Amino acid sequence: MVIKSFVRGLAAASLLALATVGGAAAQQCTETEFSSGNGQLYLKAENELLVNENPQAALQALNKLRANELNCYEEGAALRLSAAVKVETKDYVGAVRDFETALNRGLIPASERASTYYNISQLYMQSENIPKALEYMDRWIQAGGEPDRDQKWQLAVLNHKVDKNREAVKWAEQVFREDGPNAKREVYDFLIFLYDKTGQLAKKAELLETLLARNPGERKLWDAIAGDYFRAGNDRRAFEVQ
Repeated sequence: MVIKSFVRGLAAASLLALATVGGAAAQQCTETEFSSGNGQLYLKAENELLVNENPQAALQALNKLRANELNCYEEGAALRLSAAVKVETKDYVGAVRDFETALNRGLIPASERASTYYNISQLYMQSENIPKALEYMDRWIQAGGEPDRDQKWQLAVLNHKVDKNREAVKWAEQVFREDGPNAKREVYDFLIFLYDKTGQLAKKAELLETLLARNPGERKLWDAIAGDYFRAGNDRRAFEVQ
């Protein structure tokens, strides 16, 4: 995740939010703009963050804004700008807290909920909370998110890290299909590993043979094939390979 781009996206989104539709427990926000005084404070905070690149000054201006009485539109914008400030200062846990507060209060526009889930997943990744990162990636997809190749790879890795290897296989296979026969070796190796973990030995053998055709002199590929024959009880074939 490119943090600077991420911060700018969060702040810009705060100005675009109109009426919101939240979850079942959240009320609909019908406010669509800042009051004049609060708007000036918000713009000062945003300017400090995006133009002056001074997150501490942005936080001070934001605290002044939040000390005032805010309508739901202003509160949502303040929470998202607060999250952007925290991302900039690497307070990823705090940024997630702001996002989740905004979601729970129905302050994120319905059109932006999916992207918010994705942003939260990446923040959980930064704080190395893998189960929560995967939870929000799943929410993103359920809300209509469409993973690209790199996001599918991330999903494969995340699912493996929480021992959901069959789900990891699903995403890794999609990456392999997109990459084609000239996929990087790490894709082959990871998929072979997952096939082994899930007992899909025929698929594992097929990939090993593909790699062997490309790298006939690589000893560990021969050893892997021989090992599978040993595991299958075909000692004669295993010794032939050796």
